[in-house]
Amino acid sequence: MGIRLDGASGFAGAIISPYYDSLLVKVIAHSYDLPSACSKMDRALKEFRIRGVKTNIPFLLNVITNQKFINGAVDTYFIDENPQLFNMVPARNRAQKLLVYLATVLVNGPQTPLATKLKPAEIKPQVPKVSLEYLSYKPDQKPEIHPPKGFRQIYKEQGPEAFAKAVRNHKGLLLMDTTFRDAHQSLLATRVRTHDLLKISPFVTHNFSQLYSMENWGGATFDVALRFLHECPWERLEEMRKHIPNIPFQMLLRGANAVGYTNYPDNVVFKFCELAVSSS
Repeated sequence: MGIRLDGASGFAGAIISPYYDSLLVKVIAHSYDLPSACSKMDRALKEFRIRGVKTNIPFLLNVITNQKFINGAVDTYFIDENPQLFNMVPARNRAQKLLVYLATVLVNGPQTPLATKLKPAEIKPQVPKVSLEYLSYKPDQKPEIHPPKGFRQIYKEQGPEAFAKAVRNHKGLLLMDTTFRDAHQSLLATRVRTHDLLKISPFVTHNFSQLYSMENWGGATFDVALRFLHECPWERLEEMRKHIPNIPFQMLLRGANAVGYTNYPDNVVFKFCELAVSSS
């Protein structure tokens, strides 16, 4: 409150040429007295982030924090009589450097060496056994698994309208499981391997067949599988569908960013979604 900005070329993200107008933006501070207006102006000027061109912000900060100026005891000789106003402290650009560092660590992981050379412990988690109720046997052939039907069978066999009708007619609570995507992205930087996800998939298939959906695609799964786990994310999706044929899969899509970290053309995003559907 009490700050007004007037400007044409000083908007966020603007690129200023070497021939820029000397007035990028006009800052107007309003308050009930001069000291309060100076305080608001001081904060507003300190929150500006202008890179690549010189500005008079350091000089203005010296002026509005000068006690004579705050008291209103100035005249036309104010600048001449106060040469210390030109002892300007250059901006250090700390906030932007910190943001770049945080982004680098989030995307590429810590850049510092590990604190220990000990290898990870060889832990073999106990996978719950799957009931043999849905197995069928044929002579001289491998047993076939027939999990209980879920919402995906309705969608595949009867179409989207029947699927929507089944959802509306369902009287209980419908749940979406996020274990295969958001859970290990939030807790383990999406580092759970396809091998481990497939280990638990049969148990999920047979014991959670009535789930509304499973969120297992999108977010950072695509990026991490390629860059850190050295796996094919498409193969993960296809293998999970083989193990979980009865539960709809769900994807986190970041709009125009898709599953990346920049904006992509619409046709790229549409094609990615098309391939995701055909693979699942």
